[in-house]
Amino acid sequence: MTKPRILVTGGTGFLGKRVIPLLREKFEVDVLSRSGKTEVQGDLTEWNAGLDLESLKNKNYSLFLHMAGLYDLTASKVDCYQHNISTMGIALKVADALKIPFFINTSTVAAGINSSLGSVKPYDLNFSKSFPDAYSESKALGEQLLQNWAARSIQGRVNLRLGVLVGDSQKGTIERIDGPYHSAEAFNKIRPMIESFPTSLPLPGNAQTKLPLVPVDKAAQAIVRFCEWTLSHKPQGYQSYHVTPTYGLGVKELYVSALKYQAIPHRGIVLFDQISESVILKISKFLAKFPEEELHYLMNFPIYDTTATREVLGENWCPEFKEYEQVFWSGYEEFVSHR
Repeated sequence: MTKPRILVTGGTGFLGKRVIPLLREKFEVDVLSRSGKTEVQGDLTEWNAGLDLESLKNKNYSLFLHMAGLYDLTASKVDCYQHNISTMGIALKVADALKIPFFINTSTVAAGINSSLGSVKPYDLNFSKSFPDAYSESKALGEQLLQNWAARSIQGRVNLRLGVLVGDSQKGTIERIDGPYHSAEAFNKIRPMIESFPTSLPLPGNAQTKLPLVPVDKAAQAIVRFCEWTLSHKPQGYQSYHVTPTYGLGVKELYVSALKYQAIPHRGIVLFDQISESVILKISKFLAKFPEEELHYLMNFPIYDTTATREVLGENWCPEFKEYEQVFWSGYEEFVSHR
């Protein structure tokens, strides 16, 4: 039986490099990139992505998987808007022109970071207050564009809000230090202070906050399964899902784990968020060089509703942190030992 053919963007990054081999087991895959080393050469920052659309129509693509985008919490608004909003519009335009019936977009939980809901639904977008950075704002606006796209040929649009990607669940392999790994970096910078602190260590955080960590290999598997599900179920209109663990990791548990794996003795941890967040961010950056943008997320992640996701992927598709904690830190140690 002939495999369905799909067109993919963002196939060369940290996530994409794990998605593409899995996709090729199920589909005929054409990767679109500027590299010159993929099946289709194009640039989503250009009109029509610089593609000869007429020549591509005979490919009869069944699905467009859009993973391209800019992930940088410190990037400028111009860069974020170009790579996360404008490129979304070009990708949708190309999919429509090629008469591709289904479109899957990989977004991020950052799009719902400023939600006022106790449990954020995967469709929830809140533009009534400002976003903490241009990145999250651009991803939310990209989702809004996808949701409201007046598609001519696209029958179904599926949005996947990925959690915070960490090293794979087998070896913990990472390519840069960001997100939760900054906790270990920060603690190492203030190790003498921690070791000499006479009482429980006061650290920024809220006991109710859960970090939506997802090993990159599990995220890749989830994306491929959503591609299969889309082509078998043929969803119509717009649907959105949180690709996050059922429970997530508590902030205090992250701190305890980071201190343990750095072998830093301490007399306990107490979370505090009673003073101004801006003051907390400045102090943490000054003392421990913890990036303000990432600490804001660590302190403010809401609870993400995964009910619909588990109906597609099953209850145990994503392991909780305790199940891969050791390889999480071994991957970190491997990375820092070679940088």
